[in-house]
Amino acid sequence: MPSAAAAVAQSGDVIKISAGDYRGDVASWNASNLTICGVGGRARLFADGRNAQGKGLWVVSGSNITIDSLEFHKATVPDQNGAGIRAQNGGYLRIINSGFYDNENGILSNPGTSSISVERSEFARNGLGDGYTHNIYVGAIDKLTVTSSYFHEAKVGHNFKSRAKETTVENSYFMDGPTGTASYLADFPNGGKVVLRGNMFQKGPNASNPIAISYGAEGLSNPVKSFEAAHNTVVVTRSGGAFLSIPSGVSSVKLTANLFAGTNNPTLITGGYAVGNATQSNNVTSVASNIPGASNISSPNFWPNATLQALIGLSVVPDASYVKDAPAPYILRGVPSSRKVGALQSAP
Repeated sequence: MPSAAAAVAQSGDVIKISAGDYRGDVASWNASNLTICGVGGRARLFADGRNAQGKGLWVVSGSNITIDSLEFHKATVPDQNGAGIRAQNGGYLRIINSGFYDNENGILSNPGTSSISVERSEFARNGLGDGYTHNIYVGAIDKLTVTSSYFHEAKVGHNFKSRAKETTVENSYFMDGPTGTASYLADFPNGGKVVLRGNMFQKGPNASNPIAISYGAEGLSNPVKSFEAAHNTVVVTRSGGAFLSIPSGVSSVKLTANLFAGTNNPTLITGGYAVGNATQSNNVTSVASNIPGASNISSPNFWPNATLQALIGLSVVPDASYVKDAPAPYILRGVPSSRKVGALQSAP
């Protein structure tokens, strides 16, 4: 069982967990320099009402840990902030090709001088429904890097929340779908250096908050106060609201070649930051109906219709769209190389 391996693991070990279901087996990983991986497919861990240290399915306290090809399901704790992984380590935590489903938090990290990397992973339906628990909640660490990952349908909380001093998110997909109740699609409550590149964001009609992406809502306590978004597609199908919320006092806002599409004319930037102070180039604003497949979570398609293609100046069509290679996140293949705006070429 994984817990038995955790009890004897030593620095430098590689722990291989056979694919299959592991029920009620929780673990605390205290050794450092570990690689923990599923073999023959994903190892699926179900809390079944149990927890490690009152914190979640796994508590990771060692430094420099890689976790690959594992799933974490239904973590709950008495304090109601149980996590699939509770990360309280220093150094580096890397998550690869893994899934976090129906936990109170997918990943919950302590603050500290550490960095976390998430690659090709999925976070779905995490959150207790109280607004304080999220698909992923990263505390005040040094750096968070996310690539080619999929965040969707958080329960009232945020699909993504990072207090890191530096956050970079690339080629990833954030979605409420037609029934999701999440608050922000992405939340950076303390500012920091934030770079969003090549992502797709879809705020659904039943979201609990009308703002898609929020920056600095709880005070600009991080030393760097810059927000940059390039080649993202942001679709808001909830009435009213805004694509971005950014307060005054931010030193730099740069928006390049993004596609913003909404229902009932969402504001581009709310929160106090003057739109005229942002450095903007080649952004396009349209109505959500010009991206007809953006609200279909089972078969997402962010490709613009003919009206929006003409507005963008796009003269090519994709020869493939999103496909779901279970259990991996969505993959986008075969799209043209002549992208001009939006996340038409990059995707998880």
